[in-house]
Amino acid sequence: MQLINLDHSPYATRVRILIRKKKLDIAPVAPSLALKTPEFLAAYPLGKIPLLALDDGQYLPESIAIMEYLEDAFPQRPLRPDMPLEAARSRVMASFTDTHLAPALLPYFKAMMLPEFTFDQSAQYDIVRVTLEKLDQWLKANVDLKGHALTMGDIVLAPTFWWVNVTVGANAKNQITDGLDNLNQWWDWVCSDADVKQGISEMASAFAAFQSQRS
Repeated sequence: MQLINLDHSPYATRVRILIRKKKLDIAPVAPSLALKTPEFLAAYPLGKIPLLALDDGQYLPESIAIMEYLEDAFPQRPLRPDMPLEAARSRVMASFTDTHLAPALLPYFKAMMLPEFTFDQSAQYDIVRVTLEKLDQWLKANVDLKGHALTMGDIVLAPTFWWVNVTVGANAKNQITDGLDNLNQWWDWVCSDADVKQGISEMASAFAAFQSQRS
């Protein structure tokens, strides 16, 4: 198997982290076709990266689906908690990332990619801040870091959270996570994992290379 991957993508990064945590022999490779071209869409109809290239020639899209498949296919070194409530909490972290945090950051991503794109940065800052406050309170009520083991939920959230300061922080007067102690403590904790740290480092390096090419 291979992971069709872009290092700067938080969605691909979460899959790379899981692959390393489970010590799977799956190599990340760059796409052979240019993104969003008719050729790419003909080969991969959903038009998204990452993709898991299976040994039988099929392709599995969508990062969460890929992670769930790998967890089921390779149950050694599990990242899905055994206890139903803990497993549900892991899913909440993943769901919150993709249905709340990522959409709140989307205008900032668009502005980075499309110089002509404009939006109300003050209003969007407030949206991101409220989203992070909700996450902070949820972590306070549901995650005790003293007894917490890394889960798929943590792995999904970490790469997207890294982008918060890269996107919002570049346009804000204050650190947007100021006073969010539970979230900041979780961030320090998750970044202490070597595989998470490597994935974040790869993403940061890829983004820096992208920025240098544009300047």
